[in-house]
Amino acid sequence: MSSGLGGHGSLSDYAVTDELRARFHIPEEWRFAIPKLVEWRDCDGFAHVNHTAYFSWYESLRNIYFEVLGHPRHAMNVPGLVMKHLESDYIRGLSYHVPICVTGRTVSMRNTSMVMEYATWDEQGCCNWSTQLFVMIVNSTGQKAPISDDLRAAIIDLDHPEQS
Repeated sequence: MSSGLGGHGSLSDYAVTDELRARFHIPEEWRFAIPKLVEWRDCDGFAHVNHTAYFSWYESLRNIYFEVLGHPRHAMNVPGLVMKHLESDYIRGLSYHVPICVTGRTVSMRNTSMVMEYATWDEQGCCNWSTQLFVMIVNSTGQKAPISDDLRAAIIDLDHPEQS
């Protein structure tokens, strides 16, 4: 999935394929995914995935999602997403070395903010769901910034989010 050191490839490298849909029971509205195995470091003393692992997976997916869609890497003088709110629903536990698929999508956009949904799937279906609200901020000034036209167009093309 990587085009080289520091590169993340193209959108097609992260597509939810028919094989992934069938294996993990992923509905059609999800189009961006990273399949992986649950790693030892993701588990807690009770031998199941710690809640922080889900957020780490979602953060990694989000960073790749935006880079693949053409948004520049994080920098102090470039508008970037800052999390304002998150919710998570733990549906079923996971354990070490279970194959999973982590998905993400933008479900709504405004001028300076967006809502993303994430889900983690195992071979029985959805295990965790998260909804997260982000605001585009220039970190060096703390000022809100509009979502760029290019990024907005790329997100619309991929996820068809609600817009207001």
